[in-house]
Amino acid sequence: MSDPALARRPFPVAVRWRKVLSRRLAGTLALQLLLTLPVSAQFPFSALRFLKPDGQISPALLTECSGLVHSLRYNGVFWAHGDGGSGASIVPVTANGKLARGWTGAVRIEGCKNNDWEDIALDDRGNLIIADVGNNSGRRKQLMLHFVSEPKPGAVSVRPTRTLRVHFEDQKGDSPDYDCEAVFSAGGRIYCLTKHRSDQRTRLYRLDGESTTRSNPLRLVGSFDIGGMVTAADTSPDGKLVAVLTYTALWVFPYDRASGSIFTKSGSVRRTPIFAWQAEGVAWEGNDALVIANENGQLFRVALSSLQAVR
Repeated sequence: MSDPALARRPFPVAVRWRKVLSRRLAGTLALQLLLTLPVSAQFPFSALRFLKPDGQISPALLTECSGLVHSLRYNGVFWAHGDGGSGASIVPVTANGKLARGWTGAVRIEGCKNNDWEDIALDDRGNLIIADVGNNSGRRKQLMLHFVSEPKPGAVSVRPTRTLRVHFEDQKGDSPDYDCEAVFSAGGRIYCLTKHRSDQRTRLYRLDGESTTRSNPLRLVGSFDIGGMVTAADTSPDGKLVAVLTYTALWVFPYDRASGSIFTKSGSVRRTPIFAWQAEGVAWEGNDALVIANENGQLFRVALSSLQAVR
């Protein structure tokens, strides 16, 4: 005998499909709304270049990608890392996301905690710089840069050669505009770019001092209306160009050694609007191409020639 209450209750399959259709409808309506809105003051959503992934980092290697840089020693190898709380380790991968040959998995960084690792770079001596500089709330006043010699194939752990404590020299109080997710090295100096939430600008800071016994100041060099929130940066192998990534655009600036800045009026600035679903990392692949990584570990190749000059 059937239960009238059960008869009135929808089947589990029907409930599941109803939820799926509701989510898809909401997603479609949201996309239609976004298409009518400007992503930034510089271009509309409809101008975005939707990138197709060329690779995928396995979640078994990295659950969330937050930074990417090409190895100086090993051709075709990229070093990737996760965000805060995902473990103090870096992963050697290829441009298609596979584990690089010679390694067995992630390489643990001994004696370090991943408070909020946001980027990884290479200095002029060939050391990896792991940037523990995330500051979403703006309350963090002490940031850290860990310097690590590139792990050799087969290595399962390495210890930093040194760790520098750094701080923004002009930070007086709590502000989310002192969040930082982009670090790069150029001309023998280390730079940080801020990720603003109050506007669409970014500020460029240069590290002054490399003391291991006290905190080192990050001094303001310049600022730029980049039209979005900066999430990563990287210097080309020849040292002439600096790629800067936001959620909606890839920029390439010339590095001016004389002024020590990328925000000068000399040289050509290039840009392409992109959509890669929360792009978090960028790395040069030679001097003519870049690889972008999103939070989900998808990898996208972008040719430098596809960027357009904006001045």
